[in-house]
Amino acid sequence: MPRVLPHSIGCAVSPSVPAETVVADGWSAFLLFFAVSEHVNSATGRLDDLGVAIVEFTECTCLRLGYPNDEGLPEHPLYEQGLSDLAFTVGEVHDSTWIRDVGAQMHASAERIWATRGIRPAARALRHFVVPLKEMTVECLASDVTLVKFVESFEEAHAYVHARQAEH
Repeated sequence: MPRVLPHSIGCAVSPSVPAETVVADGWSAFLLFFAVSEHVNSATGRLDDLGVAIVEFTECTCLRLGYPNDEGLPEHPLYEQGLSDLAFTVGEVHDSTWIRDVGAQMHASAERIWATRGIRPAARALRHFVVPLKEMTVECLASDVTLVKFVESFEEAHAYVHARQAEH
């Protein structure tokens, strides 16, 4: 049975500012959002604003985003498997049925395309990440998810992502 566990990236999504953005192409996927500290600042009693986070899904194989938003999250199939405990942070889905389904498709394609040529490509290690946001949920099959950096604005974040994508 799938189980969602917290996966710390060093920040959390601001629960009050719905400005999350996904930028993806055939080689990379990035999630941009207003970030706050993971823990309450003991001196102020509040979460610290950290700027705009640039988060990269490394070797993104599959990406889905959209419904549910924060109000609809209880209807997500993973809600009772730990998604309910995330609250604007990244989670990793262990024993993911999505990984099994996509992995089987990838294996069948590799066999059909390469086996007749005597080539056995290495299987890609997939991990299933889920990020519940204010206005949508993002799920990605990737090898990892990492916080790249914080920047001052979405304009700066988009410029960084577009420069990275131009490298391909």
